[in-house]
Amino acid sequence: MLGWRASAPSSATSQGTTVSALSGHDRELAKTFRSLFADSGLFREYQQHDFLLPFRAKATTPLYTVVETWTNEAHYFTHQELRLKQAAFIKAANELAAELVRYTVPDGRGYVSVITRDMDPENLPAYVRDEAKAIDAKLPAFLQSHEQLLATCNRLA
Repeated sequence: MLGWRASAPSSATSQGTTVSALSGHDRELAKTFRSLFADSGLFREYQQHDFLLPFRAKATTPLYTVVETWTNEAHYFTHQELRLKQAAFIKAANELAAELVRYTVPDGRGYVSVITRDMDPENLPAYVRDEAKAIDAKLPAFLQSHEQLLATCNRLA
């Protein structure tokens, strides 16, 4: 799993104001994290989507970025609380990505779908509906872990 380097939580100054608990590395990483889904509007796209319908292929890019590149020390938060939230988010992102890869295909028009070109959308086999449900089932953990990590970033920043 992830190695831990604890950093002190925020500390109060003599005037009672809180000093940010985040290192420069963590602040930059939080900014990058926000840009992937929250600032780009993709979070809402994931939140409102039913995977029985086609999904924009470009909307999967940040998800795959997390899965493929947020696996080294340069992409890990040093703040322990953030690191715990990040581990939950990466786990959920991996699970969602695995289902997308397993059950969707490019449709040739910039989307991925559980429905292949040769299928009649009006008469889908039960397994196609089950595949969409399998992807949809991974969304709540992904969305919740994203919100928790984002809220923690915002609180500590």
